[in-house]
Amino acid sequence: MKKILFGLFTTILCSTLIGCGIKQNKKIENECCDDCLCGDTLELIKNTQSAWTLVTIDSDGEYIRDRHSFINFHGTGKNRFAFFKNDENANPISKLNGDFSVTKNKEIILIPDNDNNKIICKIGEEKDLLAVLECDNLGIFILQKQGTIELPSIIKDTVINTKKIVITGNVNKTITDEIDINEIIKIINNSKRWTGAITSPSVMYDMELFDSNENIIAKIEYTPGHYFIITINDKSYSLNNIDKELLNEIINS
Repeated sequence: MKKILFGLFTTILCSTLIGCGIKQNKKIENECCDDCLCGDTLELIKNTQSAWTLVTIDSDGEYIRDRHSFINFHGTGKNRFAFFKNDENANPISKLNGDFSVTKNKEIILIPDNDNNKIICKIGEEKDLLAVLECDNLGIFILQKQGTIELPSIIKDTVINTKKIVITGNVNKTITDEIDINEIIKIINNSKRWTGAITSPSVMYDMELFDSNENIIAKIEYTPGHYFIITINDKSYSLNNIDKELLNEIINS
């Protein structure tokens, strides 16, 4: 099984999820790993090849990715852009190429080939290392930068209710001991969320977390040294800074 998360044309520059090297980014709450696709959004567009996914916004304000349509910068040449609109089967619908520049007013100006109509793009609000780009007549695009952010509260609020953990895979066991469960909860709560792209080998341990009513409240896919992915309400989060030595000891005891 291979998982490739958050990336179109994204170079996977931090291949090991657990224990990734991290550096502080201008004393803000988020951290970017060494050499990862991160940093100031405007400088990134000006100097780095990147591909931004086309999105729509649903009624809850969530971004819905059109995974087959995107705009890239520097991909076909210095200061060149290319926009690809494809259908759900990845068949091409339209394509737009041209030059781009960045103004002093922090606008990105797209100048299509053989077309005098300029397209103005503006950088939107960034949250959780998710950069937003709004382009007239093209739509809204997002780029998930690579780095570490604080653990979402939904994870902490969910795992605290764990009363039983069922593990399958390389080990098949059920954990009901309160001490072991609390240690696993502590391991999760002391972790951080990783936002960048990962590639992963087959899962070694599948873990299901149950509450007191025997409801599955979370699922975890874990392969030591590679990834720890927790899924809650059909949404998955990649975690790093996992204390894998303690976790492996509990799993294999």
